[in-house]
Parts: sequence; structure tokens; C-alpha cells
Amino acid sequence: MSSEFAIEVDKISKCYQIYDKPHDRLLQMLPFAGQQRFREFWALKDVSFRVRKGEALGIIGRNGSGKSTLLQLICNTLRATSGQIQARGKIAALLELGSGFNPEFTGRENVYLNGALLGLKRAEIDARFDEIADFANIGDFIDQPTKTYSSGMLVRLAFSVSVCVEPDILVVDEALAVGDASFQFKCLGRLENLAEKGTTLLFVSHDMSMVKRFCNTAIYLHEGMLKAFGSPETISEMYLLDMRDEQRRWASGGKIPVTRKQEVNGAHIAFGTTEGEVISAKFTNTGSHYSSFVYGETIEIVVSYRIGNSVLLPNISITIQEARLLVVGGKNFVLPLTGSDIDGESGTVTFHFPAILAAGRYHVTIKLMNGRTEETSLLIDKQVGILSFDTVARGNNPFLGIVDLGIEAKNQATSLHDG
Repeated sequence: MSSEFAIEVDKISKCYQIYDKPHDRLLQMLPFAGQQRFREFWALKDVSFRVRKGEALGIIGRNGSGKSTLLQLICNTLRATSGQIQARGKIAALLELGSGFNPEFTGRENVYLNGALLGLKRAEIDARFDEIADFANIGDFIDQPTKTYSSGMLVRLAFSVSVCVEPDILVVDEALAVGDASFQFKCLGRLENLAEKGTTLLFVSHDMSMVKRFCNTAIYLHEGMLKAFGSPETISEMYLLDMRDEQRRWASGGKIPVTRKQEVNGAHIAFGTTEGEVISAKFTNTGSHYSSFVYGETIEIVVSYRIGNSVLLPNISITIQEARLLVVGGKNFVLPLTGSDIDGESGTVTFHFPAILAAGRYHVTIKLMNGRTEETSLLIDKQVGILSFDTVARGNNPFLGIVDLGIEAKNQATSLHDG
């Protein structure tokens, strides 16, 4: 095992024995038990991966896929059935809400308890206590028993202890979903700060935008097995496609066209079914998959598509994404049905929009869908990042963020860049 890795997981498996009746457990322990009285449930099967020091690993998968079991094994709160795990450094973990807290203790007492569990001496906890209390911001409740806390207050205090001790490895299992918006914002800032200082992050979330934002790599667990390992953009799209497929199976009573998954031009990810496809997409000014634009110029894209006759409510969407495939903006459009071809429909659609974007690289994703709205439509074809373009600033564009909203001020206020 190499010291350049903070975590190495080698063929780890975890099996639980499931008993139908309580007395079967006792009978199984007896030397004359005879037959096996339990069923085996493999929460994890032969999972292997490595995480470099300072990296952020996203762990995604549907409920019951083995994510929490894997984290507990890494944190050494569970023992594996087989395989080995090597974790180097001090680990702080936010697993089940309130785990590691004694409900009868006050918040202050639980801070000292958790600090001791993380290997800190009392003097070290004394030195950091004010920072922890300020970050949690629960006021006088710090001296109340934690059994009186709301779930939000509990996660505030637990997260504050975990990040303020600056661990070598920080494990977060969906805990941030409990906090309010202001606390989540503060947490994300602290996570970024820890990452800059070299903390290794294991991050479990069903929010793919969070995974894309924070993680360098991601793994996809499915039924206890490692289904995929790679960039957070690719793995997130695979997971979202599988969730769409599950929706389709439910909506169609179990009948669903075969899903295809492929990489096109070696540059982007393509997902979809046999019901239709995006045939081509290109910028009209270059006739290719790439172009560049000066601020304010018009970006024009032409897309050719084909849909089968089983698609009754066809629509197409265009999404503009920044470098990590986080959505900047987009729009959905209904496609016409002419009924002229018994085998389906084909056509082209041209999109155009102004390049009022901050300087940088952007990607374009095109989706064909069947349904009345974006939220309820079933995916036919999704071409992730099929096009890429750069924007270049023209003079002084004193707007903040990614998109220029054209904000103006009346009275005497002027832009800083206007002098």
C-alpha cells in the first residue's frame, strides 16, 4: 500500500446474517444447530478503490446501495467480512445524525467528548471551543442536553466539531441536507477551506450539483457493488440516467426500451434509448463542435434529430453549463409532429442566445424527451457536453457572477469600472 493515498480499499465485502425469528439466532449458536437458520445479505461485494491525499471523493448510489456501510467500514465502526481498508490520518465523520453524541450530555459536554474521540487533549479542545460554538451558532442551547435539540441544531454542532478540529480525512454522509440554507452556505465555505489545506473528503450526497462542485472523482455503488469509478461529471450522469430508467419502468409498467450508453467523439457522454436520437449538433459559425465568442455576440447552434413514432409528446432542451457541468441556464421547446412518416419524425432546430457570459469555457447539453414538462418528461436521448465554446471579454464588463443580467442603477450610482 502506498503512502500517497489517504484511503485504500481492497476487495472489501460486508455480509449480514438475517434471521426470520429471534430464537433462530440462539439456535444457530448451538453446536447441534444443524441447518443454517439465517439468510445472507451482502451489503458490499468486492469493492476496491483508492483516494489520494487531499482529494475529494463523491460516493453516489440509490438508497440501500451500500454507501453508509462503506463509510462505517472506513471509519472502523464496522468490521468487514473480507478485504482490507487502510486509512491514514485522523478521521472525523458525520454519519448517522447524532452518532457519537450522548443525548443526556449538554452540547458543551458532547464537544469535549467528540474532541477526545478525535484524539484531542482537553487543552486543545479548550483552545478551539469558542470557534466551535461560534460556528455552530446555537446560542444558549450549548449548555442544554442534546436530546432537546432539533435535527438542525444537532447537525450544526456535530459538523462544527468535525471541521474545527481540521481532520486529515472528513467523512460527510448526507448530513448537510438537514441544515438550513445559511448554515449550508457556511459549511460549503469551510469544506472548500479544508480542501485547500489538504484534507481528504469523502462526500455522500444525492445532490449531483454538490458532487460535481466539490469532488475530484466519484464512485457509483449499485446493490453493494462498484458499478463505476471516474470523473464526477460522468458518474453523476450515469446515476441520473439510471434514475430516469427507473421512472420509465414504473411509468410503462415494466416495459422500457433498451438503454444505450456510449461516448461520442471521445469528448462527451451520450445516454438514451432506441426511441430517438440527436443526430448532430454544431455551431453555425464554425460548422463544428467548438467555437469561441466575444462578449455580446450571438451564439447560434443547429441540431438535427430523429424521433420514433412511439413518442407522442416530443420536446427538446438546450442547457448551458460551466466547466464542471453545473447549469448556467437553458430552455425547453416542444417539437412539432407532422405524421408524414410512419417510422417517426426527423428535423432540425436552431437555437440562438447572446454570449453575455463571464470569460471562460462552457458546454452545451442537448436532450430529447417525451412528455409535457421538463420535470415529468421521459428521457429519449441526452448528449452531455456535445458542444463546447469559450467566451472572451470585450472591454470592461463589470458584472458579477457568470451571466450578465443587465442590472442597472438609477439616481447617481455608477459602476466602479466606469470611474
